[in-house]
Parts: sequence; structure tokens; C-alpha cells
Amino acid sequence: MQPNEEKAVASFFRSEQIELPMIRRNAFTIALLVLIAAAMAMAAMAVKRYPAFLAQPSARTFLLEPLLVFVLYAVAIVFIVVKMRGANSEIVLRNAALFGSITGVIEIANIAIEHGIPFAVQGPALQITVMLLIFAVWGFAGFRTSKVLGSVSPGILTSVFSAGICMLIAVAAGFAIEFFLAPPRPDYVATWGEFQRSGWTDARAFGIANALDSGFSHLVIAPMVAAVFGGVASWLARFKASRV
Repeated sequence: MQPNEEKAVASFFRSEQIELPMIRRNAFTIALLVLIAAAMAMAAMAVKRYPAFLAQPSARTFLLEPLLVFVLYAVAIVFIVVKMRGANSEIVLRNAALFGSITGVIEIANIAIEHGIPFAVQGPALQITVMLLIFAVWGFAGFRTSKVLGSVSPGILTSVFSAGICMLIAVAAGFAIEFFLAPPRPDYVATWGEFQRSGWTDARAFGIANALDSGFSHLVIAPMVAAVFGGVASWLARFKASRV
């Protein structure tokens, strides 16, 4: 092989190494943005299908809160993809995408079982177990990244990003189930203590509000929880490395 041919082959493989991760990154980014758009559309559609929702106290707030957080998530995703470059950033984003997707799938299964799809499990044991498992996976994502990169902050970022991805998947799935596939019956919602204390008079509308509020709280709180678990796990990774 001639020197020029060797250079051409080397250049080709270098370009492949650069382009493939970028293609995967861009594809995953588009998927997350589509997921956000779908979740926002489902929330708007649920309210449009039941206009009486807007007659209840603070109903617009329940609708606007998750929509605003979805917009912030979309802006953050675009910012992260544009600004985070380099090999270290690629490791953070790859691990976040992996563990965020895994925990998102776990959440989908958990939400489905909560609504009796394909079967129901009574009692809080399943929910508590799943919650702790997901927290542990977010922590492991941070531990793994910190171990590879030798720094705590990339591990925390990985855990937080994992939680964000997980919750986007979970909230979109939760909206689909609670608004369309298996919405709670109004007579069942009427037995909830939250409904009885709320001052609302429409149980069906309260069921919609409950789903919107649950989505909002999960999107806001999950990254905070992940920062704690990821911080502890990342520190443990660095502590373990320093003892070797």
C-alpha cells in the first residue's frame, strides 16, 4: 500500500470514529425531543377532551407547570448536545443514555403494573423496590463514569442526566396510560383523600390534574435525587481509586 493510500485509509477510519458517535448522539437527541413533544401533546389533548377540567380551581397551573418543565428540558438537551464535546463528554452522555434508558424501561413496567397492565400488584412493596432500584442504577451510572474519568463531577452529571432521561420516558408513558389507556375511574378518584381535601368538585378533572402534577414533580425532583446518589457513588469511586 502506498503512503498516500495509507493516509487515506487512516483518515477514513478517523472520520468514522468521529461521525458514528455524533450520529448516535443526534439520533438520541431527536428521540428525546420527540418524546417531549409527544408528552406535551398528550397533556394538551387530555385537557381538550375534557374542557370541564379548566373550570376547576388552579387547573391552568396544573397544566402549565409540566409544560414549562418540558420546555426547559428541551432547551437543556439542545444546550448539552451543542456544548458538551470531547472524549470525556462522550463517556458521560453515553453512560447517561444507557442507564437513563434502562431505568426508563423499568419505570414503564412499574407504571403499567400499577394500572393493572398486564397484571396488578397490591400494596406499596413493588413501588418501593422499583424506586430504590432506580436510585441505585443512577448511582451506579455516576460510579462507573467517575471510575473511568477519575473525577467526581462527571459522575454526578451522568447520574443527573440519567435521571432526566428516565423521567422523560416515564412521564410520557405515564401520560399515555393515565390519559388514554387506563385512566382512573372517577368513582375511584372520588375516594382519594387528596381529592376530598382539594376543594375540587369534578373527580375526572382531578384525575387529569393528578397525572399532570405527578409528571411535574417527577421531572423536577428526580435530578435532585440523582445528584445525591450520584454524588455519593462518584465520591466512593474516587475514594476507592485513591486507596489502590
